[in-house]
Amino acid sequence: MTMSAMQVAVGLLARRDYSRYQIKSKLSQKGFLDGEIEAVLGQCESQGYLDDARFAGLLLRSHIAKGHGQNKIRQSMSQKGLTKEIIESSLNQSDCDWFELARQKAAKKYATSGPIQDQKERAKRVRYLLSQGFGFDQVAYALEVDPDFD
Repeated sequence: MTMSAMQVAVGLLARRDYSRYQIKSKLSQKGFLDGEIEAVLGQCESQGYLDDARFAGLLLRSHIAKGHGQNKIRQSMSQKGLTKEIIESSLNQSDCDWFELARQKAAKKYATSGPIQDQKERAKRVRYLLSQGFGFDQVAYALEVDPDFD
């Protein structure tokens, strides 16, 4: 027995949240036609099964828990097909202190390394924090605020 596009979509969404883009991709891969996919996506949204804003909020909390900065979170959300408006809206609604998060990430990563000894070590820590999605001002704060890191 073949499953309908709606059954496939609801089956996926029953396990966890996805973005509209992700569900559309999964249904396309299974060979459903664009018209049918759009109808199912609309139905899922109207019934509250599919909500990109809710998905963005969950993704944001997950990334913050991992200690990721805004740039990395933006990139991840974008890859999952969320619109710029939804991405910026979820980041703006967040009460996360990005400077403090960057400091905590640095403190956790380099807890056993001790203070920065030279420019090479400082550059390594800066690169690490930038790769975690923090901006230059947040990186500077993270490496300056703690007297142990000076």
